[in-house]
Amino acid sequence: MNARTAGIVSYITWIGWIIAIVMGDSDDEFVKHHLNQALVLNICGTICSVISGIIGMIPIIRILGAIVFGLIGLIIFITAIAGIISAANNNTNPLPIIGDIKLMK
Repeated sequence: MNARTAGIVSYITWIGWIIAIVMGDSDDEFVKHHLNQALVLNICGTICSVISGIIGMIPIIRILGAIVFGLIGLIIFITAIAGIISAANNNTNPLPIIGDIKLMK
């Protein structure tokens, strides 16, 4: 898998991230950048999903939680699309909000 494809696939949920880290060249700086960005994005999405599920069990704030976490989910989706576009254009521009977080070296 070439670097561009690995960068694109890494943003497609956890499964895409695992495929990209296994089949992509993890020593390439371009792939590392997009793997890191996708990892942070996937972690944020997972944490928001868990919190949303917990808040969804509380009857009083269920509707407010659905609205807030629905908007957060939309922001995460739009950010993933921005990452896919960046990888497709061979750019290493940091993503908005989470771009400065480095979890992979």
